[in-house]
Amino acid sequence: MIKNTDWWNDFFPTFRSVFYRISKKDTNAQVRYIIKKLNISPGNKFLDCPCGIGRIALPLAGRGIKVTGIDIIPSYLEELGKKAKRQDLMIKLVRNDMRRINFKEEFDAGANLWTSYGYFEKESDNLLVLKKMYQALKPGGKFMLHVINRDWIMANYSPRDWFQAGDIRVLEKRKFDYATSINHSEWCFLKEGKETSHQVIIRMYSYHELIAMFKSVGFVDINGYGTIKDEPISRDTMMMFIIGTKPRKKSDR
Repeated sequence: MIKNTDWWNDFFPTFRSVFYRISKKDTNAQVRYIIKKLNISPGNKFLDCPCGIGRIALPLAGRGIKVTGIDIIPSYLEELGKKAKRQDLMIKLVRNDMRRINFKEEFDAGANLWTSYGYFEKESDNLLVLKKMYQALKPGGKFMLHVINRDWIMANYSPRDWFQAGDIRVLEKRKFDYATSINHSEWCFLKEGKETSHQVIIRMYSYHELIAMFKSVGFVDINGYGTIKDEPISRDTMMMFIIGTKPRKKSDR
């Protein structure tokens, strides 16, 4: 198995084309779901970490929510900043590693979306991401983790898949390490006869593992759903929406 390095720095600029696969209709449905499940309203502060190119941040800001977007990829932040300016939207953008953010009880809600979790070789670093999001929330604030379901992966595992992303053909070749639940994959991007490849290493989680991790950092009222229709998580649901609440202080109760 290859060793985990900062693979995301080279991978995500090439991965940009894959965003085209998500329809505006699906994005808007997810935005409505986020607003509902996290109980956020215009004027509330929302932490989108990582924010990517603003697929979720922009429509949330358009609904009057005060969004802060964190990402480590400069080109993503630059693109999001330009889009926000064209749409006359205010989004605070910060370039940072999600393990290094240091907000203190600043946000009404936050999210880590579209399997942007499990990137780090050390399990303590992956847990640190949850700790940092917990720290960033105001008491009573809610956090959503939207991540692929390890149990679905195991039931549907394929060593390779092709798909089209705009004018780019993408091949993903995979090998799963059962001892660590880490998926090692090579992504090959083919465009106009030229190929670019990247190694990607992601730790996959089952629902029960994430419940334990949420509890360990302090979240309460932890709930999980397999779809935006609130269907239960099972081996038949590809994605998981896991939501936890930061307890209110005793003086606030």
